[in-house]
Amino acid sequence: MSRCDRVLWGFWVAIRYFQMRLKHYWPFTTRLELALLALSDGDFVEALYQRHLGRVADDHGKAHYLHLLQHGWTRPRVLRDFKRSPEARRYARHQKHRDFLKTILRPEQSPLLPDELRRCPPQKPRTALLGTCLAESLLQVALELGWSMRHYLMDSGLQEVDRQIVADAFDVVLVNLTLRTLLSMSVEEGDGDLFHLRPELDMGQIQAQAVLNLQQVVDHILAAIPPGLPVFFVSLLEPPPQVAGVLGRNRQGSLYGLVRGLNDALEDHLAASPQGYYLEINDIRQYYGDASVYDGYLSHYTHNGLSPLSVQGEWIARDILERLEGAMRVLRAEDPVKLIITDLDNTLWRGVLAEEDEIVPWQHTEGWPLGYAEALLECKRRGILLAICSKNDEGPTRERFQQLWGQRLRLEDFCSVQINWQPKSQNIAQILRTTNILPDHALFIDDHPLEIEEVRRAFPRMRFLTGAPERWRHVLLYAPETQVARVSEESALRTDSIQAKAARELAAVDMDRDAWLQSLGLTLRFDRIVDVGHSRYARALELLNRTNQFNTTGQRWSDAELRDWLASGGCLLAARAEDRFTNHGLVALALLRDHGIEQVVLSCRVFSLGIESALLVEALRQMQEGGHADFVGHFTATGRNDACRDFWPAHGFTQDAGSSLWRGSLVPDAPTWIRSEGG
Repeated sequence: MSRCDRVLWGFWVAIRYFQMRLKHYWPFTTRLELALLALSDGDFVEALYQRHLGRVADDHGKAHYLHLLQHGWTRPRVLRDFKRSPEARRYARHQKHRDFLKTILRPEQSPLLPDELRRCPPQKPRTALLGTCLAESLLQVALELGWSMRHYLMDSGLQEVDRQIVADAFDVVLVNLTLRTLLSMSVEEGDGDLFHLRPELDMGQIQAQAVLNLQQVVDHILAAIPPGLPVFFVSLLEPPPQVAGVLGRNRQGSLYGLVRGLNDALEDHLAASPQGYYLEINDIRQYYGDASVYDGYLSHYTHNGLSPLSVQGEWIARDILERLEGAMRVLRAEDPVKLIITDLDNTLWRGVLAEEDEIVPWQHTEGWPLGYAEALLECKRRGILLAICSKNDEGPTRERFQQLWGQRLRLEDFCSVQINWQPKSQNIAQILRTTNILPDHALFIDDHPLEIEEVRRAFPRMRFLTGAPERWRHVLLYAPETQVARVSEESALRTDSIQAKAARELAAVDMDRDAWLQSLGLTLRFDRIVDVGHSRYARALELLNRTNQFNTTGQRWSDAELRDWLASGGCLLAARAEDRFTNHGLVALALLRDHGIEQVVLSCRVFSLGIESALLVEALRQMQEGGHADFVGHFTATGRNDACRDFWPAHGFTQDAGSSLWRGSLVPDAPTWIRSEGG
């Protein structure tokens, strides 16, 4: 053994000895138990019950341990006494049984929520949990995962919401509505449990009343939460469809239909809310299975609870929390995928088509290729661009593509198609130039690991998928990096816009630049957005948070922050663009307040057309009309916004020495090839 090995061995022995002595005198041995030291006596006892019994503290037991603490017992002594109780010992044995089951079940049932595209470390949001004891399973798993979560007991009525929920203390609010309470408010004599078995009652009328009550409760909760906090409402658990028996009518006029209708109403109501969001959990529950976790099989359907004692129950609670964390990342537009580049052979279809004498379409597309194509089209619907990069002969490959996919998946669904025998890194470089998207926001999918590595060497910041193709669909559909907060009108226009960009560039080959610009017939339509009620507010917020290259400050905005900024006198000047090739939608934005232009963003789809200049001219004109003769612009280098580094000096602004401010007093000339409307 070397001297270095002997030193390390001695150090390890010393550490183990210290751990054993520490455990003997101070039994708080886990990070969670050490965190208990910071709690009040009451919260400490509650945490013991959650951690070591898996339930809420009963009044008698809580009073007993509080009495001991107030009469000289130390917390380590209380903890030792607590762990020795018969119930704690039974619960510990149960936990060991669950841990054993996990080792068996986990290979059979991988987590629902993928992390293959994640690059940023998880940020567990500080969470205020509103709900009855049914929410305790979420609290328990949150504590075990190291989340900062506080549970506020609340039935789903119109009682006052706890005023301790303040914006500075939490990042998000999670609401677990109580089905029984909502139904009791909607049925005569308050029968929220068994009313669905009384044939004389009109289920349609009850559902209509329940929807009104649900909306009232949601609005009541939202009104009590500080404006800066996003509020997520967990979906109600939907009963099994076979409530009325094998041959009964289960879809309509049943409890199952009623609860599904309530979830539909909840989702619709929250879609119009600036602060509230719907968090679906029924798909998570169905993914892991109901048998040992959904208490409708053991209790009654309207109890609407999940048992935390089963392995699946823990996984469901964990995935609900991970979905919440992912939703927060989506709201922040954190590290999104904006472009998916796919190979063809053994990626978008089975086999190498050039080697086939006769092509039978279903043999190449049935199974995972069809699911992969479905996921690609869903990503396109969300506004993510699709592209193809394949080593093949272009003409025959295009014919085979049409023969295989027909109208189900079309080459027109892809904004760029590169089919040739060049290295894939070169073709992907061309795709990135065409789309003006940074490698950081692109995902390349290929079945061949060597092709992946060749591209990775050229673009180390790009993301990649290879290996089992069955997993690709799952990642594309569920990863937070492929999600958007809301699908806007412009989402459907992005592919057309990039294809139009390629058509413009092709048209420019035989023209000088001035003639080419004049030939575009480019029109800008301006909108002033001064409050959240404007129809283009959601798209403006999306553009602010998804734009990197032409973004003069790089600032990201939460919905609450932008609302507050507008309320303080700010205005969003938005530009919608259209040329003879396509309608681009809302592509540029300037944030105006008093005599300052606080931020300018421009979509990468319309670079080099002079739109940013026309936007600045309109902004300065409006500020002049407001009585301002001098203007201030802001620029902050982010490392990714070199595209707009010269924006201010190119338009006659001069920089304050050593600051990020640029000053000007003259309105530059507007581009002659752009026609402007509105404003």
